[in-house]
Amino acid sequence: MRMTAIRWRSRLALALAAWLAAAGSAAAGSFSLAPIRLEMDRATKTGVLTLHNDAELPVTIQIDTVAWTQGEDGDRYAPSHDLIVTPPVFVVPAKGEQIVRVARRATADVGAELPYRLFFQEVPDSTPQSGTGLKIALRVGIPVFIVAAGATPDVRWSAATDAKGAIEISATNSGRAHLQISDFEVTGAGGAALGAVSGSRYLLPGTTTHWTLPAAAAASGALKIHGHGDHGEFSADVDLPAR
Repeated sequence: MRMTAIRWRSRLALALAAWLAAAGSAAAGSFSLAPIRLEMDRATKTGVLTLHNDAELPVTIQIDTVAWTQGEDGDRYAPSHDLIVTPPVFVVPAKGEQIVRVARRATADVGAELPYRLFFQEVPDSTPQSGTGLKIALRVGIPVFIVAAGATPDVRWSAATDAKGAIEISATNSGRAHLQISDFEVTGAGGAALGAVSGSRYLLPGTTTHWTLPAAAAASGALKIHGHGDHGEFSADVDLPAR
């Protein structure tokens, strides 16, 4: 899948701006990054990112490098020195750009993909604002994958019904590489639509994730899951036991 630049806006900033309208204002930085993720292998040991400052004022950015794992409580991060990021702190002029280079340190080939994230954190300007207001710093995470030769995801899907009749869809990745799931729909007997999921979610190697669909009357038997991810379209047939 070709990765293109996208722009993140702080929804929190917008919500707080409206909430504080009577008392003052809320200010947040704005920047964009391209590409939106990096993949490196034994042959490609470096990557390049471009940060563009969309604001009318300079912005100071600090980059934190973390190892990325997943558990029952979601994404987990721990500080890591496996990647070298240059520069780690920089100032981008208004409407300007900054090139960031990422290199991986020499590590043994463990035969499985190694996931990391780079968090681009805006350092708030210490200059006092006029009047009352709130400054909000933008923080954006970019996935970085050290790809293992021949590693692919191996996802198994399952379905169950909870006490309230809602359908829980589960996906377990037993492979050696991630799968980014963009969306999928679930249909039942005769192609009846039972629900759909949208919004990107990563499934790292050795992890399981869940989605809950609304209750479906008398839903049971064979279900079909069809969706899209960074490895293209996927389909799976699962059995939903009767309640």
